[in-house]
Order: sequence, then C-alpha cells, then structure tokens
Amino acid sequence: MTAPLDLDFFRRFLDRATRVIVIQAPYLTDLDAAIGDADHGANLKRGFTSASGLTADTPGALLTAVGAQLTNTVGGASGPLFGTVLRRMGKVLGEEPVVEPAALGKALAAAVASVRRLGDSAPGDKTMVDALQPASDAYTAAVQDGQEVTAALDAAARAARDGAQATVPLRARRGRASYLGERSTGHLDPGAASSAMLVTALYEATDPELCAVDPEPLAVAKEERPQEPGRVGLVLVSHSREVATATAALAKALVGTGDPAPVAPAGGLPDGKIGTSAELVRKAVRAADQGAGVVVVCDMGSAVLTVRELLPELGGTRIADTPFVEGAVAAAVTASAGGDLAAVLAAAEDARTYRKLSG
Repeated sequence: MTAPLDLDFFRRFLDRATRVIVIQAPYLTDLDAAIGDADHGANLKRGFTSASGLTADTPGALLTAVGAQLTNTVGGASGPLFGTVLRRMGKVLGEEPVVEPAALGKALAAAVASVRRLGDSAPGDKTMVDALQPASDAYTAAVQDGQEVTAALDAAARAARDGAQATVPLRARRGRASYLGERSTGHLDPGAASSAMLVTALYEATDPELCAVDPEPLAVAKEERPQEPGRVGLVLVSHSREVATATAALAKALVGTGDPAPVAPAGGLPDGKIGTSAELVRKAVRAADQGAGVVVVCDMGSAVLTVRELLPELGGTRIADTPFVEGAVAAAVTASAGGDLAAVLAAAEDARTYRKLSG
C-alpha cells in the first residue's frame, strides 16, 4: 500500500534531497565550472544544510519554510529559483495535514510555472525547466491515468533525469551559460541536473529503506572541463581609486570560484585624487591581458573619453556600454567561465537591461 503524503513523507523528502545534494555537490560544481560560475554545488549544499533543522506542522508549511531559507542562503540565481519551487509548492498545498496525489500535481505545476516566469525560461533553453517541466507533466499524466502516487513519482523522476540529460546538446538561451554561445553545447546543465536530483528525492521518499542508503558520488569526465590558455581580462576605470578597487573586489567575490578572470582597477589619479589617468589605464590593461582580449568598464565623463582615446593603441581592448557595477560583475562572471571577448562584452552590455522592478 502506498504511504500517505503526510508530514513524515515530506520530511523524508527534504532529508533525502539534502543528503543527495551534499554528496553530489562536487559533481554539480564541476558541471557548473564548464559553463557557469563553478559554485552551483557549493551553494546548494550550503542552502539545504542550513534548512535541515527547520520544523513545521504541515507539509505546506514545511516546504514554505525551507524554500524561504534557500532563497536567503543560496547564492546566485539558484537561491531564488529553488526557493521558488518549494515555496510555491508549499503555498499551493496549504494547511492540509495529508496531501492528495492530485494536489501534489497542482503544486508541482504551479512551481514550474513560477520558475518559468522568474527566469523567463522555457523548455529547450538549457535550464532547470528542462528537468522540471517534463517531471510535472509526467506526474500529472500518470495520476490522471489512475496510477498510484509511487508510480507517478517514479515517472516524474525518470522524466526529470531524461530532461536533464537532453540539455547536453542544447545551446543555452538563458542564464550565465548563454553568454558562451555555441560553447555552451556539449555540457549537461547543472541546474537541470540538480532539479532532477530534487524530483528523484521526492520519488525516493516513498521508500524509507531506500532513503537510508546514500547514493554513489558522481563525477564529471575530465574531457568535459575545457582548459583555456588565457581568459578575457577586465579593467575598471573610475574617477575614484576607492570605487574602482571596491568594485573589482566585489566582481571577483561574486564570481563564485577560487580562480576568477583577471580584474584590474584603474581609479583616480596617480596621487589618489579624483580624476582619470591614461597611464593607470595602460598599466591596468597590461595587468589584465592574458592574450584573449580586455573589456574596459568606465563610470562616466573623462573616464570614457580617456579610454576611447587609448583604444587605437590597446589592441584587443573593447569598451563596454554598461552600468559600472552591474556591468563589471556580469563581465567578470562570464570571463571567469571562459567566455570569449564577444561573449564578455555582450554579458556586460546586457546589464543595461537588468530590471529591478517587474512590470
């Protein structure tokens, strides 16, 4: 007889998901190193372990609490996205002590819809949606076909894993990987991989004995990690030495890897006063240049004019039309992921379209 979808079931699900994420964190991070920020596994591990002690009286409340914790503790885009999955499921499940199979299907569908809105993504974009959407569809179809919840969750887990694997040949159209263009093909999307793990944990929660056995750690084949001889460098030109230095530090910190692309500040005048120095810009370009080109981000006025005048003598250097802080972070992340000069420039200039309010 199928076990009820009660509070114990959902506790088991979240415990299983946490254990799987902890064990597979190095694998997920290696996947992310190929086309992202190289921090996906570490971020999810931090978020799920921090939520492991949370308690609640109903399945809906438990999922909502854990989702909020993920949103607050997981870095990058993964926090809001994975947090949205659990919070939306929790909201749809409401305060019922035992969840009906059809209600779980509605919760999964609502979670996927919310993720798609939040990430402006669809199946085929090479994101977590490529695992979540087929999982939701497979579960709903199985329940409507009269299958028991265990079989329906099994179908969802298999569909999620198949959907994640299907991202390998895709070119990314959303997320950091999209900045790599064609170079994003041939790699498994880390968000789809971790989403498949989450859905699989939901199925495995139907079997307490299975949940007591840890899975075998996965490993990325060495050939999936491209080694580049050099990366695009980044130079930050500001009227203020402090602003340029602090923004460079922020960009490196947000890259999420111990080996960020070179980021060199060129702020103020040589004596530290406010202004722009052509010599400091030249020095910063030399420091950041690894042979793959340099993208320069300026704050305003004379910083822009100075760099424009220097461009003819700085071969392989481009100036980005972008907000200073947002553009610096986007460029640093993309360069650190191995993006070429065009990709890094595009990532920086895409920062002009970042919206901080919807509508």
